[in-house]
Amino acid sequence: MVKTESTLPSPPSESASASAVPLDSPMRATPIHSDLSEIKVPDGDLPSYRYHPVTCQPMEIRDYKSELAKLEREYPSREGAARAQDETVKEVRSKIESAKQKRAEVQKAIDKKVKERNTEMKVVSKFQEVKASDIPS
Repeated sequence: MVKTESTLPSPPSESASASAVPLDSPMRATPIHSDLSEIKVPDGDLPSYRYHPVTCQPMEIRDYKSELAKLEREYPSREGAARAQDETVKEVRSKIESAKQKRAEVQKAIDKKVKERNTEMKVVSKFQEVKASDIPS
């Protein structure tokens, strides 16, 4: 199995103007990979791999020259690079599924707490009604 965490290039520091674009933004039109259809970048003049997947800003190759050279040394053949890319796709898909699962668990916990709170509020209001009716006028 290929260790992809250490081989992925780290993005350069982003400016304050380049913020994350939501995955459901209409700006996103082209998938970054055929197996990752939920992650899209703008459909523009550049190929999809030339857009930053988070900010959707065009990336300059010169900003990633050292990382690209390292990857070329690490994966000299196209087959090796394709295998590493497939492993990375699987890893990203796994992380996406894990995040969706965590989000669903958190939402379920929130819904449960809201339901408990509503029940408690009903009990308190009933108690206050009974106590108010016990007070002689």
